[in-house]
This record gives sequence, C-alpha cells and structure tokens, in this order.
Amino acid sequence: FFDTTYVDSSGCSVYTDSEYLFLAAMSLAQQPFGRLAGSYFAETLGRRKTFVIGAFGSAVFIITLAFCTSSYLTYVELTMAGVCIYIYNQVLWIYIPEIYPSYMRGTAVGVHNGIGKVGAAAGTFLTTYLDEYEVSYSIYCFIAVSLIGCFIMPFMKKETRGLPLQDTRDNENTPIRGDFQSYLSHGPQ
Repeated sequence: FFDTTYVDSSGCSVYTDSEYLFLAAMSLAQQPFGRLAGSYFAETLGRRKTFVIGAFGSAVFIITLAFCTSSYLTYVELTMAGVCIYIYNQVLWIYIPEIYPSYMRGTAVGVHNGIGKVGAAAGTFLTTYLDEYEVSYSIYCFIAVSLIGCFIMPFMKKETRGLPLQDTRDNENTPIRGDFQSYLSHGPQ
C-alpha cells in the first residue's frame, strides 16, 4: 500500500493519490481521540499540565517531520501531532470558561475562537511564504510557538481542576457538584 517509488529532489518519498486518501482518513481520527484524551488528562492531571503535554507532544512529533522518513512513519507523526494539538485545544475549551465569571464566559470563548482563527490564517500565510524557501522553516516556526506555549502555561491563572465555577461558589442557591440531589429534594433555600 505504501508506495515509495516516487521521490522528490531531496530523496524524500512523494505521496500517491491513495496515500493522500489514507492520510485524510487518519486526519479524521485525530479529533475524537484528541478530544477524549484532552478531557481525561484535564480531569486527572489538571488543565495546565495537560496543556503543556499537548503542546510539547505536538512539537516533538512535528520536529520529526523535518527529516525524511518512510510514508508510514510520516502518517504516524502527523496523526500523533494532530492528536496532541486537539489535546491542548480541548483543554482551552475547558479552561477558558472556568477562569471567567458567567457574565463574560461567552465573550472569553468568543475571543479565544477569534484569536484561533487569526492564528490559523496567519499560520497558513506564514507556512506558504516559508515553504518557498524551505519546508523545515515552517516546521521550526510551529515548534517555536508550541514551546513558547509550554513555558508560558505554568505561569497562567490558577489551576481549576476540582474547583467549582466562581459564580456557583458565591451563590448559595446554586448546587455545587455533589449537592445537586439535595437541591432537587429541598429546592432553593
């Protein structure tokens, strides 16, 4: 299935049409596995540690793309990098709403989405621009951004694993996790 008879001028194998289809199918698997792993790790290890693991993991798997490998290894590298990217993306979807009060949660998530869209557009432009010189430049740029995120995240706002949301903690009439059954039986006090 993995045909490596086509090579470019640097000696790396070039994908055939069937290999691109296989790569597209593998890309579809990245999101559910990354989202589930991100949710699990965020609840067991904490939000900040999971973000660092996802960012560092994606940097490690992306750096291997700078070297010529077999088609199979390239599929594994791309798939694992995508899973790691979805891991830290899932943590941001959990962490951002937890650090803001309810009146600004929607705005915070919207700003997070907007910055992500700007970053995706800038990344696409930068990758296209840098690929004219050499493919490894865009890979090194992505690795640098991921590693900067690894170093910044431990200094971000407090860890929120296991804590109730701020507005539910301050409001006595709102159930906090395990108190939901008593809230249903007795109603608001």
